[in-house]
Amino acid sequence: MEKLSQSLVSKLTKVQRRIEAVLENDFENKVEEQERQQGAFEASRDISLVRGLSQALPEDHIDRAIVVFSRLALLFDGGVLLENNDGQWRAQASFFKGATQLVKNNKKAVISIPQAPLMSVLKTDSRSMLKRLQMSSLDTRGEASCLLVKVSPDFAFLLLSNLPDLWLKDHVENVRRALINGFAD
Repeated sequence: MEKLSQSLVSKLTKVQRRIEAVLENDFENKVEEQERQQGAFEASRDISLVRGLSQALPEDHIDRAIVVFSRLALLFDGGVLLENNDGQWRAQASFFKGATQLVKNNKKAVISIPQAPLMSVLKTDSRSMLKRLQMSSLDTRGEASCLLVKVSPDFAFLLLSNLPDLWLKDHVENVRRALINGFAD
C-alpha cells in the first residue's frame, strides 16, 4: 500500500511540475507579446506579484531557484542567475525587460562574490559587474542599481533596477521578505 501511495505521489509531482512549466512558459510568452505591443517595459512594483515570488514553489532547491528567478523578471529591469562552483560564480541565466534566457557561453565569465549572510542585499556598480560577466547589454547606459542577493549557498541573483532610490529601497525590502519566505526550509 505504501509503495502505491509513493508511486502516486511521484506521478502527481511530475504532473504538477509539467503544469507549472507550461503555465510559466505561457505566462512568459504573454509577457513577451505584451512588450512587443507596448514597445516599452516597466518593472512592476505590484505587491501581489512580489508576494507571489514565494508561492507554490518546487521542493528541489535548484528548481526553486530557477522558478523564483523567472518570476523576478517582472519585478526588475534585468537580472542574472549565478551558480556557485567551488567559490567561483558563473552566470547560468539572465533576463532583460521581462524576457528570460539561458546563458550559452559562460565558461569565461566567472566572478567572486563577497562573503555575506544569506538573503542580505549588497549594492554594487552595475557597469563593472556586468563587464566582468560579459553581459553589459543588460544595462547599456550603466545607470541601473545593481543588487546582489545570495539566496542559497549555491545560487545568487544579480538584479538590476532603474527605479529611483526612494522607491527602490521599499521594493527591495518587500522582495527580500518574499525571498526569505520562499527559501526558508
